Amino acid sequence: MAFELGLVFSPKLDLALGVLTLIAVSGMGFFFYWEVLRPYAAKTRPGQMDPPEEGDTYEIVVPESTRFYKFSVGQVYGDIPTLCKSIQDEHLVFVLKKGKDTEDYDILINRSGPAIMKPPRMQHFAKMESQEKLESHEIIGQTASFRISDKIIKDRMTQYFEIGITSNFFMNKLGKERMRFIFSVQKIHPGLATRSRDKKGLYSFGKERSSEED
Repeated sequence: MAFELGLVFSPKLDLALGVLTLIAVSGMGFFFYWEVLRPYAAKTRPGQMDPPEEGDTYEIVVPESTRFYKFSVGQVYGDIPTLCKSIQDEHLVFVLKKGKDTEDYDILINRSGPAIMKPPRMQHFAKMESQEKLESHEIIGQTASFRISDKIIKDRMTQYFEIGITSNFFMNKLGKERMRFIFSVQKIHPGLATRSRDKKGLYSFGKERSSEED
């Protein structure tokens, strides 16, 4: 006696397989764009970008669909691309890690270049370790400040970007209390020499000449 085995296909099964294939392809395409094309595009278009200015702010609310969110400061890539020769890509990376079923967050700060920090309620800056940690309740109504550059001299920086992070609570449209993080460019010292852009579209630190000197 012989038995024949065969696959049974139906329109519903075909539709389900098609949807799963579309989701998989879309996911791979997004991953390729985010990890490959986006960084490459950022590095090839700094000449078309404007540098950040003192007072710029960036508000972040971590989506409820995830517990992790990354915010970075870099040279030509990141949430704050400085377009500064003295800053590295991913010079400063903040990882916001949400607590389970709460609005409490751990804030992990990683550096890939020279950095000093001033935690909330502290008066002085100190050298950063390769990774530092803050808790979200520490910066509610308070600011943690970070300075980044290409060198530290006697625990100080003579030229730098100063980045701040603070947080507050707000009620979303569904009446749910959420935490909002606010990153800011607090200071660019002594400034950027915006009239001296190199071929890569990058600037050096420096003061601009006044109109009387031109």
